[in-house]
Amino acid sequence: MDSTEALPDDALANILRRLPASDLAASRCVRKAWCAVVHAHRLLLPHFLPRAVRGIFVNYIDYSRPRFFARPSTERPVINGDLGFLPGYNRDFEPIVDHCNGLLIYGNERRGFFVVNPATRRWERLPRLDAKNYNTYLVFDPAVSPHYQVFAIPQVPEKVVPAQPQPVPDKKPPTPFCPAEFFSLFEDAPEVLTKDLEEDCEDGPSELSPEQTIEEDISAPSPVEVPEDSLIEDPEDLVEFPPSSWMLDVFSSSTKEWQKRLFVREGEALDTMATIRLDRLEPTFWGPRWRYGVYWRGALYVHCRGAFVARLSLKDGKYQLVKTPIDIEESKRAQPCLGKSEKGVYFATIHDEYLFRVWILNESCCQISWALKHHVDLNPWATIYLNQPKGIDKTWFLYGDNNEDGTNGDENFEWNSDDDNVLNIEDDYEPFYSHVSILGFHPYKEIVFLEVSSFRVVAYHLNSSKVQYLGRLRPKDYYQSFTNGIYESFLYTPCMIGELSKRA
Repeated sequence: MDSTEALPDDALANILRRLPASDLAASRCVRKAWCAVVHAHRLLLPHFLPRAVRGIFVNYIDYSRPRFFARPSTERPVINGDLGFLPGYNRDFEPIVDHCNGLLIYGNERRGFFVVNPATRRWERLPRLDAKNYNTYLVFDPAVSPHYQVFAIPQVPEKVVPAQPQPVPDKKPPTPFCPAEFFSLFEDAPEVLTKDLEEDCEDGPSELSPEQTIEEDISAPSPVEVPEDSLIEDPEDLVEFPPSSWMLDVFSSSTKEWQKRLFVREGEALDTMATIRLDRLEPTFWGPRWRYGVYWRGALYVHCRGAFVARLSLKDGKYQLVKTPIDIEESKRAQPCLGKSEKGVYFATIHDEYLFRVWILNESCCQISWALKHHVDLNPWATIYLNQPKGIDKTWFLYGDNNEDGTNGDENFEWNSDDDNVLNIEDDYEPFYSHVSILGFHPYKEIVFLEVSSFRVVAYHLNSSKVQYLGRLRPKDYYQSFTNGIYESFLYTPCMIGELSKRA
């Protein structure tokens, strides 16, 4: 009799979880009971879904392709962030549009989308969707299923303004040219010549009569008659959005096709089309071209135009609308960002240049609400030049600039996300004026990643206000221009599982 058979399952699980990943996987073949314990306690999941940020994927303004800002690591597998194995990647130069638990969506609406796993280098192309003007959001939870879903969230259509008829000026016959009038301007004109010219003008008198004035001859535009129907409010302006029954296109990797899925609203509508259009199409004048979405505990949260978040419950096909902490008018002067971190769904803004606020979505009671947790002035960190901070020896690197294969041979170069490269604001820094941008939240810790000092990246600890310097985000071959900057950024957490059909 095997001595392990007398052990309770919990005790056996505590023993097995101490094994390396390869030995733990092999132990499933020793006994059926061991295999059952490994699967029941999800012992392999931490090895396939490490709870660590391995880098940041970045889309740049007027730059050829996304780049991967990587954390120094000796972990395996090596993740270098190069998506060159995708068809047309080195030719098409499309953006990364979303990330969820180790999977990325790359491409655009016109040329098509790919779902790709950079860690396993597996990918597949999504079928064409017969729709226009939508944003794609990824849902993937490897702890629940190896399959993923892609949601196509339609954009609010812009109002079509009918062309107004242009006024047509009154047409009058052209005035014949009279040489006598022309030469009469010259006082020294010969009398004989003047007499001959006057005779030439008898057949073509001037258009102006003595009773007319110059003002009367100037053609005034005819008034345009406005139909009474056009004064009535456009019925489309009164339409609520999203509708009470919201039909969405959803792709499932289990069926390999797009399907219609109905979501029914819980609660009242928040706004009409007219109100939503008061919000700008892009969330900021400088930065992301679309609003972010996050997946959290069985629901997809999408930041929508109109200053609200749509919460789509995948389990029961219902959705709720939650107003953002700032309204449409305030969002025009702020930099909003939706994300997820240790405690759930987060909403952050930067307004008045350096004032940073963070709210957490409270879903513990019947009514969903936002709770303000952090209000920080980032001015001290935004007005210094972090060119070569003192005592910094472990920086992140931009793949393709400093390290061609994403590896580092120094075993002591491993990044510690809590203690490395801590900055002291009291150090002697050169003054520098720059903006502050939100790159994203750490999904498992109360940390937000910020861009400061023109392409310098820091990790700001929300609870302790500690600031860590990560490195420089600017590609070496990025041309110099005042338009240089970052569009979108995605914190990347690797995953070793998932159903993707193609392999590099």
